[in-house]
Amino acid sequence: MEYRILGKTNLKVSVIGMGCSGIGQSLHHRNNEESLKTLSEAFESGINFFDTAPNYSNGESELLIGKALKHNRNKIIISSKVGTTSTAIGKFAKKVKPFFNPIRKTLDPLKFILPKIYKSQRRHDFSADFFNNTVEGSLRRLQTDYLDLVLLHHPTNQILESGDFCEAFESLKSQGKIRFYGISCDSLEHAFLSLKLTGVSVIQIELSMIDQEPIPELLPLAFEKNIGVVARLPLAKGLLSAHNSETKAERWAYDRKVFEERKKKADKLKFTANENRTMAQSALQFVLLQKGVSSAIPGFNNMNHLKENLKALSAPQLTNKELDGIYSLRL
Repeated sequence: MEYRILGKTNLKVSVIGMGCSGIGQSLHHRNNEESLKTLSEAFESGINFFDTAPNYSNGESELLIGKALKHNRNKIIISSKVGTTSTAIGKFAKKVKPFFNPIRKTLDPLKFILPKIYKSQRRHDFSADFFNNTVEGSLRRLQTDYLDLVLLHHPTNQILESGDFCEAFESLKSQGKIRFYGISCDSLEHAFLSLKLTGVSVIQIELSMIDQEPIPELLPLAFEKNIGVVARLPLAKGLLSAHNSETKAERWAYDRKVFEERKKKADKLKFTANENRTMAQSALQFVLLQKGVSSAIPGFNNMNHLKENLKALSAPQLTNKELDGIYSLRL
């Protein structure tokens, strides 16, 4: 495993982390034992960076991380989030949505109903009380007394422009409950606004062979300011994998047209796969080649995906010709 310092923090993170949004039970995925085994094996393989949130599987993601890794707490780096919650309807919709996957194949319009319901039920709360209560809940579930990193989840432009939330984060730092804080950005605009805030140490952005928009301007600016960059969704919710016909990208698509356009882009990138390197491994290599990126956090919950992701570090490197072909997709 390779490690990089996360911006101006002193945190040395594995270049491949584990995005933990997909662990925890639902009506579709009930194999918590496989998730626990994967978490433990990820740690044994050198992964020390685990990204989660209280609303991932309604708290079960954090519970599983705590159960699997509490005895190695001083050897791992945990990133969680605050600022977002869901109504009871939203939590229920998120839990039952996978149950409808087989039905959606025959009832095409249903593909986009439940994701929209869940998104419409998202609620923001950027108050100090909500931050405190959220962090306390995360600490209990994770069985720890501090979080290495807390990210503002799904921020609004208004809250980023005001920076008022930083005071609540600073208070949590002074209490020893968090070490550093940053922003989980939903857009380039969010990211640029985040870089203006002096207390922010890390930004998390969507970055992949499909989503190259941060590369020309955002990454150089973050590097200049010594702000750590965590690349989320480096496999574009499964579109940049060998089996991109039934992916999270489709299951959680809010817009049919946008999904189809992204799938066409992914199809154009199939040339990056060969007998010695899978498409997913190429995708991870591409992200980690970008100057300023500290860690990529693909989401996975089973041993097969863990092994494939780790092999990105030993697989033959992308050639200049392949890189030119990938970059041409941005033009």
